[in-house]
Amino acid sequence: MWDVLMHLDQHVAALAAQYGLFAYAALFGVVFAETGLIIATILPSDTVLFAAGALAAKGIFPVWVLYAGFVLAAFAGDYVNYLAGVFLGERFFARGKVPFVTPEALAKAHDYYAAHGGMTVVAARFVPVLRGVAPLAGGVAGMGAREFLAYSAFGKLVWAAIYVFGGYFFGQIPWMEKNFAVVVLVAMGAPFLAGGLRVAWGFWKAQRR
Repeated sequence: MWDVLMHLDQHVAALAAQYGLFAYAALFGVVFAETGLIIATILPSDTVLFAAGALAAKGIFPVWVLYAGFVLAAFAGDYVNYLAGVFLGERFFARGKVPFVTPEALAKAHDYYAAHGGMTVVAARFVPVLRGVAPLAGGVAGMGAREFLAYSAFGKLVWAAIYVFGGYFFGQIPWMEKNFAVVVLVAMGAPFLAGGLRVAWGFWKAQRR
């Protein structure tokens, strides 16, 4: 796994060379599974987008096909996760079948998503792990489908643009081509750092209140 992450550009290039169109299915499948399947939320979709964008700059992939495919895959994964939350519903969780989930917690979640659900769905896309939890929680908390889809689409458009076109433009810089492993580490660490700071800030504000 470490070798794959450190040489992601080489592995993605080999995948494209050997399997052609199936490479797209693999790339888009990783992004879909990360949010569509809650158990796959640790998959490195950010670095996959960046590496694919860097390879698009070398002519291996058409960049706009990558961008559109990643947006649709992430959007579909979010919606599947949201529908799972709607299907499970508050009744299932309120019956005590899920540890640590109480009616009081569900009430707080409902109030929170009513007030901040849209920005939560957008921001969660940039935080690993949380991006797989926010859609599910939104469905359970009763967030409206139209509102969820609108904010989800906006978040995916921005997120995919940052990583795909970031890889496309920055991947052409000679230093980054020679030190791609460092770039991958930064691409992996930046979302975790941003998410950690956001959580710390929210905790501090809650303690003040």
